[in-house]
Amino acid sequence: MKKSLIITIAVIAVLIIAGGIGFYVANQYSAPPASNPETGQPSTTPPETGTSTKNVEIKSFAFNPSEITISVGDTITWTNMDSMTHTITSDSGNELSGSTNSGGTYSHKFDTAGTFSYHCSIHTSMKGKVIVQ
Repeated sequence: MKKSLIITIAVIAVLIIAGGIGFYVANQYSAPPASNPETGQPSTTPPETGTSTKNVEIKSFAFNPSEITISVGDTITWTNMDSMTHTITSDSGNELSGSTNSGGTYSHKFDTAGTFSYHCSIHTSMKGKVIVQ
């Protein structure tokens, strides 16, 4: 009985420490201004009203859908439905969203036709693609 109590306390301590580390790391990053994935330049204008908005869920450590086709001028809104922090980072190296915490969203308007691949810079196996026509 004494050994199982010690193990239980140790497991709880590890979980508390891991949660504290995760919280600390997540809060060390402040979200930079949104940037244009084509140029990497900061974009301070929010998506225009009247354009089409498509949604991508971040769930189970994946972008859903992982590939989406939109029209020039459309906006994509990513919603983090995981309990972990994620980013939307262009494969060309421009971090678009900064850290997006659980329940958070990030929107980006695509003004240029092309194919734009992206990933989560924290969980690099998470990949997505936006095809703008």
